[in-house]
Amino acid sequence: MAASNRIRAVIFDIGGVVVRSPFIAISAYEREQGLPANYINVALSKLGDSGAFQRYERGELSYTEFIDLWTAELNDADANNRAYRAYLKRRDLDVRMVLPAKTQINGAVLFGRMMQMTRQPNKAVVDLIRELRRSGYRVAALTNNFKDDPTGDMRDSLFDDLFDHFVESSDVGLRKPDPRFYLHACNLLDVRPAETVFLDDIGKNLRAADRL
Repeated sequence: MAASNRIRAVIFDIGGVVVRSPFIAISAYEREQGLPANYINVALSKLGDSGAFQRYERGELSYTEFIDLWTAELNDADANNRAYRAYLKRRDLDVRMVLPAKTQINGAVLFGRMMQMTRQPNKAVVDLIRELRRSGYRVAALTNNFKDDPTGDMRDSLFDDLFDHFVESSDVGLRKPDPRFYLHACNLLDVRPAETVFLDDIGKNLRAADRL
């Protein structure tokens, strides 16, 4: 997203950048349940944009609808095992690994732990954002998150005066890595993508930004 043009703005992801990553909670839950590493992440993403988690991030589902659908998806062992074996093959790992015939993943508990992790700020990054704004840069948050979330509002006191704009997938109806979501943030900041640095902890989101 950044080129040789003068940089005028910085756009930050939230989870895993400004606050701790929800993937930490997922990894801990996998270990607790005796599941192989990244099993839940593969299950979460196997349906692409039509998955419950992705639809919830776009504001298409209520919390109750999301939890019911997501829990069912997370416990569809046959589909998840097929997706996980494909994941192992892509990474040249042992496809003969024994996978669970049945799982008992509690979607509400897992989601609550994920959100609790994101309530813990990364102080160094928060300090950096404040310094960038003092130095005259325009700064925005661009986050895939949830409108109907009883575990707590992501836009709490930490973010009230931290950003020039706080752009949420559930409000816009778009989510990363959709290029329209990045361009929406750039338009709010009145900058071109080439004048912008984008920070994220997920590779595909960075690659999508780099293509703008």
